[in-house]
Amino acid sequence: MLIMTLGLMNYETVYALFVERKYGFDATKISMIITVGAIIGIVVQIWLLDYLIKRFGEMKLIRLSLIMTAIALLLMIIKINLGYLLAVSALFFAFNAFLRPTVSTMIANSAGDRQGYAAGLNTTYTSLGNILGPILAGLLFDKHIHIPYIFGALILASALFLTLQKSKNEKRMVVND
Repeated sequence: MLIMTLGLMNYETVYALFVERKYGFDATKISMIITVGAIIGIVVQIWLLDYLIKRFGEMKLIRLSLIMTAIALLLMIIKINLGYLLAVSALFFAFNAFLRPTVSTMIANSAGDRQGYAAGLNTTYTSLGNILGPILAGLLFDKHIHIPYIFGALILASALFLTLQKSKNEKRMVVND
């Protein structure tokens, strides 16, 4: 959860600065883009999240979401026009909306009778990511406006790698039993 939150915060923290500097948008346009993205996030959570979890399972949806949010971060650095920016932002918001609740649900389901403890750790690591992520994103943005998005994509890819390692370890445990 910490790694995922760090990766996602690279997008969220510097988004307004990034769009203002790269596209020259004012606060009204930036607010519009963020509002559209938030609406997309709500819509996909309400209408698609349950369906996709049932269809693919939690782990596959987490992996797909990590891949797509990382791709969206990298696509952010390409400047085309407002329509493109809206589409890439929508992609990020949609898969981010899948990612957070699915990871939280998976943690709760795998905790057994220690759900309170797992929920506490989940919240703690999310909070740490929310603290460290903006500091890191701001420092990286000051170096170059694209670096927070590249770094965020790398962090999300590392989270994907961790999910793949978890599956390998689980398969080894089943074979050894």
